[in-house]
Amino acid sequence: MTEFHTLPLGQVNVYLVRGRDGYLLVDAGFPQRENALFSWLEDRRIRPEEIRLIVVTHVHFDHVGSLRAIRDRTGATVAVPAGEAGILERGEVVIPPGTRWFSRPFLAFAGSSRFIKSRLRYDPVKPDRLLRGEDSLEDAGFSARVVPTPGHTLDSVSVLTHDGLAFVGDLAPNDLPLGLGPIYNAFGEDGPMMLTSWEALLRAGARTFLPAHGAPFDAARMQRALHVWKSRLGG
Repeated sequence: MTEFHTLPLGQVNVYLVRGRDGYLLVDAGFPQRENALFSWLEDRRIRPEEIRLIVVTHVHFDHVGSLRAIRDRTGATVAVPAGEAGILERGEVVIPPGTRWFSRPFLAFAGSSRFIKSRLRYDPVKPDRLLRGEDSLEDAGFSARVVPTPGHTLDSVSVLTHDGLAFVGDLAPNDLPLGLGPIYNAFGEDGPMMLTSWEALLRAGARTFLPAHGAPFDAARMQRALHVWKSRLGG
């Protein structure tokens, strides 16, 4: 089974996945959280440069906040969805419009607030690898592939290992009390598209889902949640 570790960098999980010759880091957490990662590595006698590749699931501040500092220390290749590369290079703060009636007014306000956006700033990064469509990571030493999973953003991706671990970013949070299963993310671009991406990962063989927010859950829970939310949305 694929070896991986879960590290909280702010209020977000990042994942360190063991490969043949080093580690893959999925996402990079909140700004100024890089020292938590480096301390964790030091405690386990892992050298920072053993992180060979960083895959960004989408370019929101809580997923790329410490990316520049981690990249500079590790020298890792940074891979990002091609459609969001420019956002990362500019250090642009993007606030999604929201998928539920109660989230849309707040997100519209946040998106128009210079003060809020100034508090979410992160250092820009020029990516090394642009992710377009499905992309095998075998060339980088990892038995995994990148799968397009749009919905939270229109270019979001997930990392799916050969044995069914799906690192899904914000596609399916599980941060409700007791971690009872995935929720339909109220913060996102296209809600129905998220459900389509849930289905795509299930068809692709995902067995365990590892979200950026909340606890892991299995495919059976995802299937149940998919049924519930498709019924609620009339799908």
